[in-house]
Amino acid sequence: MSSIRPRSAAAYWLAVPAGLWMLAAVVLPTLLILWVSLWGGQSVSPDNPITFDNYARFLSNGSYRALMLDTLAQAAMIMGITGVLGYCIAYFLTVKVTSPAWRTALFLAFVIPFWTSTLIRAIAFVPFLGVNGLLNQALLAAGLIEQPIQAFLYSRLGVSMAQVSLYTLLASGPVVYMLNSIPPALREAAMTLKASPFTVFRRIILPLTLPGIVIGQVLVFLNVLADFITVTTVGGNKLAFLGNLILLFYEGSQIRATAVVSVLLMAVMLAGVAVALRIVDIRKVGG
Repeated sequence: MSSIRPRSAAAYWLAVPAGLWMLAAVVLPTLLILWVSLWGGQSVSPDNPITFDNYARFLSNGSYRALMLDTLAQAAMIMGITGVLGYCIAYFLTVKVTSPAWRTALFLAFVIPFWTSTLIRAIAFVPFLGVNGLLNQALLAAGLIEQPIQAFLYSRLGVSMAQVSLYTLLASGPVVYMLNSIPPALREAAMTLKASPFTVFRRIILPLTLPGIVIGQVLVFLNVLADFITVTTVGGNKLAFLGNLILLFYEGSQIRATAVVSVLLMAVMLAGVAVALRIVDIRKVGG
């Protein structure tokens, strides 16, 4: 047990290196982006007046407002799909697989592909979803289709399929942790009292794993909102979300517009996290 008291001077000094790093790597860049987004005038200069005209101009554009709603809709859809798939995978690995060797093997098979970078995994979906890709070839071999489906690649369907594959692990990881923390005696006691499996799940397992579900959904929400690599590679620049809009503005040297969209994206992320914290006390994860 540590002898350092939570509010002692030593505890604060130990937090100084991490605090300085967060200040330099997160807080100051965020404040800089916020400052640039408020620059007025025609030129890009620190001497420009501070104004909210950039935000008013962006939010008054109906296309941009529709893009923001479309980004949130995409995030909500991916959260729903990955939430169900991730929970099923976590429940199967933790509860149904009783052999430690099989559990470890299946968990590694699930996790190892995610050791590569997001860019590499996103690019790998291009040949997988293409007209002559593995998915179409498998469907043709199974006799489910008569000709290759072109809608898998460079479409919203392809982007959604790739994002579900990329982010299901984020949704299932916290649930695995919470399921492992549930004593088996709780389920056994409920079954002894003649509770049905569904009742055990609804009254015991689901409430105890709710913090893990919320954390997983927060991770998926943040990653989908910030994802521009998958949309660019798998979507073929035919789709646009907030993350891609930031990249387009930056490549066009529209620095103030880039900053405006970045600030709005961060605001949406913070709002999502705030809502999640109101739903459940995620501090229970560490309990």
